[in-house]
Order: sequence, then C-alpha cells, then structure tokens
Amino acid sequence: HFDHLGVDETLANDRIYNGADDNASGVSAVLQIARAFLPPDEALRTVIFAFWDGEEKGLLGSKYFVQSCPFISQVKGYLNFDMIGRNNKPEQPQHVVYFYTAAHPVFGDWLKQDIARYSLRLQPDYRAWDRPTGGSDNASFALCNIPIICTTQTDIPIITSLGHTDRLNWEKMIEITKAAFLNAWNLANENKILIQLETK
Repeated sequence: HFDHLGVDETLANDRIYNGADDNASGVSAVLQIARAFLPPDEALRTVIFAFWDGEEKGLLGSKYFVQSCPFISQVKGYLNFDMIGRNNKPEQPQHVVYFYTAAHPVFGDWLKQDIARYSLRLQPDYRAWDRPTGGSDNASFALCNIPIICTTQTDIPIITSLGHTDRLNWEKMIEITKAAFLNAWNLANENKILIQLETK
C-alpha cells in the first residue's frame, strides 16, 4: 500500500504522514521487481503489480480488488511487502519476518534455496500460517483462499518517526527486494520449474 495514514492533524509542522517505512519501503520493492520483469520474458503466468490505498482504514483498496476482480479465482498467489525497511531487531540487522501459506511449504523452500544460491544476506524468521491474515493487505487475499507470501518487520512495540529515511536499513531492503523478485519469478513459472526438475 502507498502510505501510512495519509494526513494526521496531530502531527507538528507537516500534517502529511510521510511513511518512509510504512510503506514507501514496500512500494519501492514492488517498483524494482516490476522493473526487473521488463522487458517481458516468457513467464508462464501474467504478473500484476498493484498498489493499494486505505490499508490502515480497513484494507479498502485490496478488499475492493478481490471483491470486484472478474478473474480473482484464477489468481495463483499474492506477494505482500509491508514495512521492510526498519530493523525490528537492531542486534540482527539482517532479520526479516517471512509469512507464507502453510499449505504451500515450497514458498519457504524457495527462499531457503535462493539465500544459499545467491548468497542473500538475510536471516528470515519463517512463519508458516494456515491462513495468513493479520492487518496488512495480504489478509484480503488469504480470506479468498489465495496463497500468500508476506515480507515484513513485525512486533515493533511503538512505531515512531516512520517518515525518517535515516531509520531505514537500505542494505536489507535491497536483499529483501532481490529475494522477492525471485519469489515472484518462481511463482510466475512454477509449472516450468517443476517440468525442468522432472526432466533432469
């Protein structure tokens, strides 16, 4: 989703809630992944890049999409990026929380394999979840039984100064974005990957 709260009348000097982490960090990842998919390659599936509004107001954008999308039953998976920029655990600057639909353990396997294959500097907290809902836009898709992967930093006790770019861990954002592109590529080409493995 695009922003945090949009406008907050209680903020001093600037009423606009400039959310560098929540959620410009996630938006930047999606933009880079879209760029990496260009020019279009021979992916088996169509990849849709979407940015929602109204997440904090009740998942308004993503709810509208799943309720009105005429091909929602054909959606094979959803990747969500919410607050990927700050350190939940300052003592572990490579820590990232990785939720995914438990019925699809391959989502966890992909990340483990890609970290090893490409030497990605990440320490994921893998959280397989039967129906990963929570407060972010992945909930709209999970409630439609669409498999999801959600990359985030969670359990921050007090969220403050989200507009400050100097609080972001840029190196980790880059590594998360690389891993996310590989996830998107794997999901877009899952059948092709399986066929290649079977023929080897």
